[in-house]
Amino acid sequence: MKKSLLIGMMLSAFCFVAQAKTSGKEVLKSEVRVSLVDSLDFKDYYGSYKMADNPYVQKMKVYFKAGELFGQASDYPETKLIRKKEDEFEEGNFGAQIFFVRTDGLVTGIKVLVQGQELVGTKE
Repeated sequence: MKKSLLIGMMLSAFCFVAQAKTSGKEVLKSEVRVSLVDSLDFKDYYGSYKMADNPYVQKMKVYFKAGELFGQASDYPETKLIRKKEDEFEEGNFGAQIFFVRTDGLVTGIKVLVQGQELVGTKE
């Protein structure tokens, strides 16, 4: 039910109506653009990352929840990761930039730039 309601609201929000005039008659055209985020869009990033020795974060988990990608560093609260471009995300609470590292096309690591620190981790 929630999914149907969400899709209905998204369809309403993205519905654009354009008017075109042809030979004195008004013709209504509607165009619907829907962009649904699928959990498969982020599957490469899911997992647990063991962070290199640092006093702040020992492990970071990345997962999909409620239509969005989330990260959770050690005992800190989970936070939403906002995609900026391929393999690059931003975290809003601390202003962190998150980069996923690929080797031969597979995500093998993570790099987090936050408050002047660079934290690096390896996917487990």
